[in-house]
Amino acid sequence: LLVCGVIAVHTSITYGVDGSWYLESLEPAADPVSGLLTVFAGIGFLFGMGLFFLISGRLSAPSLERKGPRRFMRERLVRLGLPLLAYMFLISPWVAYADHRYNDGGHESLWPFVRDEVWDFAPGPTWFLEALIAFSAGYALLRALRPRRPGRVRLTGRLLLCSGAVLAAASFATHFAFPVGSEQFHLQLSLFPQYVMLFALGALSGERGWLDDVPRELERRCGAVALVAALALPVVLVAGGFFDDDEPFGGGWHWQAAAGSIIEAALAIGASIWLLGSFRRRLATQGPRMRWMASGAYPAFVLHPPILVGLALALDPLGVPAEAKLAAVMASGIALAFAVGRALTKLRLPSPTPLRTRRLDPAKGR
Repeated sequence: LLVCGVIAVHTSITYGVDGSWYLESLEPAADPVSGLLTVFAGIGFLFGMGLFFLISGRLSAPSLERKGPRRFMRERLVRLGLPLLAYMFLISPWVAYADHRYNDGGHESLWPFVRDEVWDFAPGPTWFLEALIAFSAGYALLRALRPRRPGRVRLTGRLLLCSGAVLAAASFATHFAFPVGSEQFHLQLSLFPQYVMLFALGALSGERGWLDDVPRELERRCGAVALVAALALPVVLVAGGFFDDDEPFGGGWHWQAAAGSIIEAALAIGASIWLLGSFRRRLATQGPRMRWMASGAYPAFVLHPPILVGLALALDPLGVPAEAKLAAVMASGIALAFAVGRALTKLRLPSPTPLRTRRLDPAKGR
């Protein structure tokens, strides 16, 4: 679902939603549709990638404990580093040509552009893999120097509240140096306080079992906080004049920037905890279709940019409304990305092993 969300957001940017992508506002949708998509994309933008890091941290802890720091990092470099390098050198230069022609209005020929772009080392959406390698290395080094303490502690509302307060303050302070939406070294460092916090929370959860047994009442409270934050976002956007001037939301001594940091923290922690709990209870068993999609999710995430760009450019000459093109590119892009991803898994590309879950058996005491 998270990978589908990433593809949907990038498709929305292609058709008018404000954001950074290879094709930006190729043919903007009408204002009502574009405004609604902006709100939904904004909500996902404020917690979606953070949830990726939370899950990654949760799965990293038992892997590190089982394999040890050296083997853990060696396998991480293979599983994450090889797809990252393949994308930067084999895919990114070609897809970036669409950015050069349609966003920047450039006229350079394809091959000279691609030949020079290779040395830009642009990771595109695989910046996530780049960041995850860095976070994994930091986590492995920490546990090599300071092994974890045994014990199991329950996740509490006070811990989440303190984490949210620290995250909101850190995000607000970070946005002074790195405004929201700006890029540094092909990364949006404005969101990295959230990513570091959620990866750390996930790693601690993997060590202490926090996410395996979240109290139902705490889960409901997280859902309520996330819902309030999601409903507050469009109100803050309209009241703060986002659609006329989004600069105050980027950072600085503006109430819009402060409100955005608070909403980001509430969504990043509240929505992540609630979604994980909901999926664990209601979708613990995957059917054939979900298993088929899950096996191709990782390569679908890596390979969806050329698929989306190709589909959007293919439909561009058609004389149909932008809304119809948006729906067609989004649906076909998701289907094709997962189909290609599923096909590539048969080639034994380096990708994470699907998580297998077993139902607890009270009769056997486990």
